[in-house]
Amino acid sequence: MVKLRRSLAERLSAATPDSGFEADVILETVFGRDWRLKDLRGELKPSAEELKRVAQMLDRRLSGEPLQYIVGEWEFYGLTLRVGPGALIPRQDTETLVETALRLIERAERPRVLDLCAGTGCVAAAIKNRRSDAEVCAMELSPAAFEILSENAAHYGVETVLADALDSKTAEKFSGLDLITANPPYLTAEDMSKLQPELRFEPNEALFGGDDGLDFYRALPKIWHESLRDGGHIAFEVGLGQHSAAAELLLEAGWRNVGLSDDLTGRTRVVYAEK
Repeated sequence: MVKLRRSLAERLSAATPDSGFEADVILETVFGRDWRLKDLRGELKPSAEELKRVAQMLDRRLSGEPLQYIVGEWEFYGLTLRVGPGALIPRQDTETLVETALRLIERAERPRVLDLCAGTGCVAAAIKNRRSDAEVCAMELSPAAFEILSENAAHYGVETVLADALDSKTAEKFSGLDLITANPPYLTAEDMSKLQPELRFEPNEALFGGDDGLDFYRALPKIWHESLRDGGHIAFEVGLGQHSAAAELLLEAGWRNVGLSDDLTGRTRVVYAEK
């Protein structure tokens, strides 16, 4: 198995700088997380079918397909979530949105939370996992993403809605919310023309936010303002360098007490405001 791991890492080096890590993930997916211990004990005897599966996963990765789609699940904020084509892959950057959300509802009793553009449901699931008393709902428009969302939501106790977050009639069905979160599409037209190979496997509708990347930040603050209780909050993840424009759009839409949250590297990742 040591030779297999070394060979796998060498082959993966053509596709990723994290070849050793990715080799370990593939082997753990096929043989279990304790494969090293079993191998040391002489208990691991790879079958032809298992070796074939490793080879197939390697070929997919070398073609540019994201590792997360290949293994079918990924960790986010301490949770294991199903992932797959059709839904944006959860990223560590988005944990800043979760941290901000939890802070904003810290003093609320049994808070009501709605996550828009939910994708896999990673944000909603993470909030619900930390605030079991909260009523958390995740909204997604894409049928492919909604299938993945539904599985994750059922596992973590999150409600789901298949609907368009940009539809004002949909917003009218919600009222008295304590918090609205969203990680909307925010890549610009220029960004889309320069996508890394892995990103080309992810759904365009979850990435492209209009020519300047701000389409959703223009629309959502206006559409969802009345769905929150007075004193409730809205919180968005934003792309790098978009926080000033997003904050200004919130102020123009009548929100107050606009704030910013930085990630662990000091980059502003979240803009939030109060109704």
